[in-house]
Amino acid sequence: MRTPPGFQSSLQRMRRWPIVRHIRAMQFRRLRPFGDGKSQGVSVIRYYWADFLTRHSGDIRGHGLEIGTTETIRKYGGSALIQADALDLTTHSEEVRVVADLSRADHVPSDSYDCFVNQFTTAVIYDIESALYHSVRLLKPGGVLLINFWCLDFYLFQGLDMGTGAPLYMYWWFTPIQVENMLHRLALTSKEYQVEVYGNLMTRMAFLMNLPAYELTKKELDFRDPGQPLLICVRVEKPADWEAARPTYRDPQWTPAMEPLQSSPTTGHYGDAYG
Repeated sequence: MRTPPGFQSSLQRMRRWPIVRHIRAMQFRRLRPFGDGKSQGVSVIRYYWADFLTRHSGDIRGHGLEIGTTETIRKYGGSALIQADALDLTTHSEEVRVVADLSRADHVPSDSYDCFVNQFTTAVIYDIESALYHSVRLLKPGGVLLINFWCLDFYLFQGLDMGTGAPLYMYWWFTPIQVENMLHRLALTSKEYQVEVYGNLMTRMAFLMNLPAYELTKKELDFRDPGQPLLICVRVEKPADWEAARPTYRDPQWTPAMEPLQSSPTTGHYGDAYG
């Protein structure tokens, strides 16, 4: 049966009604997330990231780099973006002009990009400190890295195959102090970076329950509790005299011996892979 035109938007409006929201909240006593983990709209964590990118869109300019695709830098950079490149493990699309494992990207020239949007990758990179080092190294002096680190999520215990060269496994959840210590180990100070922490108890619960952002009020979304972080967003501006020693490379010693989940080729979101 075909969904009547406007049905989904009407459903979304109904879910914002206070009585409906309270009834949905009563369903938190459950063993699996809403929709069995499948995407039902913009997630809370992506709502926060969109807010951060909107406020820093002026940094997305010139020669830009993004992981996997160029969709985000083209959306937020607009006409200020002269060239958009994607970096990934394989050339799975014509946008991927840089083939590299970011944590082993020695062959990619330094001082190449005006901006680098590195989003939703940090939990699945085992050698995160090396990846962060190369993220800064690839920038031109004065170039800007916009990167996020999430503090909790559904754990992909099987791994996830996104069709980009190798299955992904989740290694890390982050805390703000952990992120700032990594930045300092890369010879960066608070003059070169800014950290913004989003989240509160309600949005952490909503995210894990797979409640989309539109089911929460603006007050619920925008309240920030530093003791209940959900997403850490960082802006790094590479100093002209930046010099940092490359971290000693580390490799995982073990991965699960099971078939990884398959993500949707359309959305690339793990929630679409639930079976």
